[in-house]
Amino acid sequence: MKGFKHLLIENFQSHERTEIDFAKGLNVFVGPSDSGKSAILRALRWLLYNQPKGKDYIRVGKERCRVSLTLMDGTLIVRERSASINRYTVTPQGEEAMVFEGFGGQVPLEVMEAHGMHPLKLDTDWNMPAQFGTQLEAPFLLSETGGVKAKSIGRVSGAHLIDIALQGTVRDMRSLSSEMKHDLEEANRLKESLTAYDDLPHQIDQLEKTEQCYRQASELQQRLEGLQSLRQRLLACQKRIESERTRLKTFRQLSAVESMVASFTQNHERVKHMERMAQIYPRTLTEIRDWQRVLQETAQCELLERKLMTLEKLAHQKGRMEKVLQRREFHYLEKKRVQNWLHLTEASQQIDLVTLEGKEQHQMQLVRLLPRLRQLQGEKRQLQQHLRQTRALPESEMVELVEGYRRLKSLRQRAQDLQDRRSRIAQGIAYKTKQEQHINEYIEGLSGVLAELGRCPTCGSEVDGSVVEHIVKEYQGGMRGETRRAN
Repeated sequence: MKGFKHLLIENFQSHERTEIDFAKGLNVFVGPSDSGKSAILRALRWLLYNQPKGKDYIRVGKERCRVSLTLMDGTLIVRERSASINRYTVTPQGEEAMVFEGFGGQVPLEVMEAHGMHPLKLDTDWNMPAQFGTQLEAPFLLSETGGVKAKSIGRVSGAHLIDIALQGTVRDMRSLSSEMKHDLEEANRLKESLTAYDDLPHQIDQLEKTEQCYRQASELQQRLEGLQSLRQRLLACQKRIESERTRLKTFRQLSAVESMVASFTQNHERVKHMERMAQIYPRTLTEIRDWQRVLQETAQCELLERKLMTLEKLAHQKGRMEKVLQRREFHYLEKKRVQNWLHLTEASQQIDLVTLEGKEQHQMQLVRLLPRLRQLQGEKRQLQQHLRQTRALPESEMVELVEGYRRLKSLRQRAQDLQDRRSRIAQGIAYKTKQEQHINEYIEGLSGVLAELGRCPTCGSEVDGSVVEHIVKEYQGGMRGETRRAN
C-alpha cells in the first residue's frame, strides 16, 4: 500500500470541486452532518475498487464526475464517468499516461498494482475490501454471518485450502462416477455391435492371403511388361545390327576413300589458286610487252645519263669557282684597304707603338692567309676553264639532259619491277604445271577406286565404267577449259 498525497473530487455527490492534501501519518475528517465526510470515503472507494456501480453518484445537474488521486511516489490515478465515458487513467511519474476503457465492473490490474490496496478474497466470487469501512458499520466480521466469519478465519489460518481441495475432490468424484457409468454403457453397446464380426479373424486371414496373391500377380505383371519391353528392344537392336552390318559392307574401303577425298580437296584448293594465277597471267603478259617497248624506247638513256652526270659535275665545279671568285675579290679589296692604310701611316711623324704592334699582328695574319689565297687562285683558274667548256652547251640541251636523267631513273625502277614479275610468273607457271600433274594422278586414282567400289561413297548409288569416265572427263575438261580461258 502506498500513501496518499493529494485528492481532487469533481461533481461527485455533494462535492462540486474539493481538493485535499494529505499529511503523513493519521488523517481525520471532522465536520457537521451532511457536510460530505462519508462522500470523500465513497469517492476513494469508487476510485480504488470501482464501487459503487452505475452513475447515480454524479452530482445533480452535472453530466460528468471525476476523482483524481496523487500517491506519494508521484503516480496519478484518475477515474472518470459520464453517460458515454467510463475510464481509468494511470500516469506514473516521468512516464506516459495509460488509459483503460471497457473493463466492466472490474478494476484494471494496472490500477490495482499502482495503489497496492488489493481486496481480501474470501471465495471465488466474493471479495471484501478490508481497508474500507462504511458509515455505521460494525467492527470487522462481527456483523457478518457465521459462514463469512468461518471463511474469513479459514482464509487467515489457511484452512480454506483444505475446503477448496475437498470441494474439488467431491466435484471430481461426481464427474468420474458419471464418466464411468457412461463408459460402461458404451462398452456394452460396443460388445453387442461386435457380435456381427465374430468371424473377422478368418476373413482377415483370407484378406491377407488375397493381398499376397495380388502382390505376386502384380510382380509377375511387372516382370511380364519388362520382358516384353526388353523383347521389343532386342528386336530393334537386331534390326539395327543388320542395318549397320549392311552399311559396313558398303563402306569397307571408306578410310581409303576418305584419305583420297581429303587429298583431292587439298589439290582442288591448289587448282583454285592456280586458276587465280592464270587469271593474273594475261594481264602480266600485257605489262611485260609494255615494259619491253619502254626498254626499246629508252635504250639511249645510258648515254644521256653519262652526259647528265658530267653536266652535274661541271655545274658543281662552277658553283665552287664562283664562291672562290667572290672570296678572292673580297681578299683583294681587303688587301688594297690595308695597303692604303699602310701608305697613310708612313707619312705620320709620330708612331704609336701599340698601333704598330697591332699592324704587325695584322700583317702576320695576312702572311698566314697568303697560301690559302694562292690555293683559291688555282681553283679559280680551274673553274674558269670548266666554265669555258660548259659555255659551248646550249641551255635547252642541259634541260633535256636533266629531264632525260629523271626519266632514266624512273625507267630503271620500272625495269626492276618488270624483272621481278617475270620471275614470279615463271615460278607460277612451273608450280601450275606440277599441280596439274598431281591432279591428273589423283583423278586416275579416284577413277580406279570408284571402279573398284562400284558405288558412290557419298550417296551410295551404283557407279559403272561410263559414269567414272564421265566424271574423269568432267574434271579434265574443266581444267583444260580454265587453262584455255587463262591463256
